[in-house]
Amino acid sequence: MTVSPSHDARTPIGQRRVARGLNEIFLGVTSKNFPGQILAGITLLAIAIPEQLATAQLAGVPAFVALIAFITATLVFIVVGSNPILSVGADSTIAPLFAVAILKIALPDSGQYYSLVAATALVTGLILVAIGLLKLGWLADFLSVPIVAGFLSGIGVIIIVHQLPRVFGVTSGGSSVVSRLDSLAHHLSHVNAWSIIIALGTLAAMMLGERLNARLPWALGAVLIGAVLAVTLSLSSHGVALLGTVTVGGPTWRLQWFSLHQWSVVATTALTLVIVIMSQSAATARTSADEIGVADNLSRDFFGIGLANAAAGLVGAFPVNASPARTTITRLAGGKTKLVGLTAALGALALSPLVTYARDIPLASLAGVLLFIAGRLIKVHEIRQVYRVSRAESVLGVIAWLGVVFLGVELGLAVAVGLAILEQTWRSARPTMVVLGRRDGTTSWEPLHVHDVHLVAGVTALLFERDLFFANAGVFRRELYDALKKYPKTKHVVIDAAAVSDIDYTSLLSLAEIVSDLANDGISFSLARTDALVKKKLRSAHSKYLATIQLHDSVDSAVTHALAK
Repeated sequence: MTVSPSHDARTPIGQRRVARGLNEIFLGVTSKNFPGQILAGITLLAIAIPEQLATAQLAGVPAFVALIAFITATLVFIVVGSNPILSVGADSTIAPLFAVAILKIALPDSGQYYSLVAATALVTGLILVAIGLLKLGWLADFLSVPIVAGFLSGIGVIIIVHQLPRVFGVTSGGSSVVSRLDSLAHHLSHVNAWSIIIALGTLAAMMLGERLNARLPWALGAVLIGAVLAVTLSLSSHGVALLGTVTVGGPTWRLQWFSLHQWSVVATTALTLVIVIMSQSAATARTSADEIGVADNLSRDFFGIGLANAAAGLVGAFPVNASPARTTITRLAGGKTKLVGLTAALGALALSPLVTYARDIPLASLAGVLLFIAGRLIKVHEIRQVYRVSRAESVLGVIAWLGVVFLGVELGLAVAVGLAILEQTWRSARPTMVVLGRRDGTTSWEPLHVHDVHLVAGVTALLFERDLFFANAGVFRRELYDALKKYPKTKHVVIDAAAVSDIDYTSLLSLAEIVSDLANDGISFSLARTDALVKKKLRSAHSKYLATIQLHDSVDSAVTHALAK
């Protein structure tokens, strides 16, 4: 009997993901936790509104566009994404990245700038969608925790430097951190005291509120107080800059065809954003999934964030990212389901007509919000912890930090990742050979320096701690011969190959030469605990020397067999 394919099998993968996502929106919602999930959504909304308005300033786009980005990205992600509480929207980490890059080829506050930003979101989204569909979520593993911590810390510093002019109420220019600080230094004689008070007051309110009760909308309250003070005290007449007119609108088609040079800038900027989004989203998704006890599916999350970016580009917004700050707030507020994001998105949609009244919000208030967020990105404590465990890795984190600050995001991240790859390659190419002995009265073989572990006469047992490949084949041979010089009465060599999961052709040739040399000296050679792939390659090599290697399930059985023979 012929069985016809199921409807699910015949449905395109994108449609299947959407259908599954729609079914998951209310997954885990019960009559008991429903009020709590709604409250968590309101809490998320309260922190999202001022943060999105502030991020719009970083991105160089109209304030209302940030809300469009948040609503669009949130609705798309809760349908197709995996993590139930991951908050996707305008993000202060990536906003300076695409703004600085696009401003090199387009005038600020121009139609061309907005079009290029929307195109960057679309291209970024398409790349992330491809990564998600191809299940390449593992690519995020190439960015280690120390490098991500250093990278985010560098972004935090950049955000702070960009906001200092608004904190002090002065103008500033320059594209790099150093040039902006230099420009700021020349304007310090025009510092506005009210701007400083409002910015630091907003920052203090958020820091204190986080300690008292992180679930309450401290950011929104601080921004509203700043707006009330600006109106009642006429602070604009005292030099305090306000957000200004906020035009409420809807989705806008901004995409157009650009020149080859413009497309190249869009493409390179999108690739940079993909790296940043993958690293930050992976860290945020994994942490939040662990904390609420749900399964982690990075490939699906990347697909969701990619589709959110593509949608943001199509509605005329800008690139979006998973936010560690908003996700943390969601978790602290008790959020555990996608109903939280749905509540926040629909709430933002309902309140969007009222955003026009945000015109009286001081820019210093929004700067205070961004200072708080930037402070959470600077991972001094985490890098200090890394230093206690591994100084080499902490140095990589600091290099990423300083590289992003002084060399720029792209070059700084590239240098740090390059050094990490070199460092890992060096470790793989320079492994150590551990001499093993048998624990008295047992069949257990352990490092020789352990108490009650001794050599067995005539046997040299060694543990090689890495895969065998062309870069360390010479090290393997040298370490083995050095051990034989140390133990000249050796008649049997046993290699514990538990850590060798693969072996390449160069290493096979080197291993055949080693077996040949040992045979000429009357020394047997055995491998213990050999991986199935290594066994297969040994058999397929068709070498008469490799064919003589005895393979055993344990070091002790290999030694026993060698001594008996």
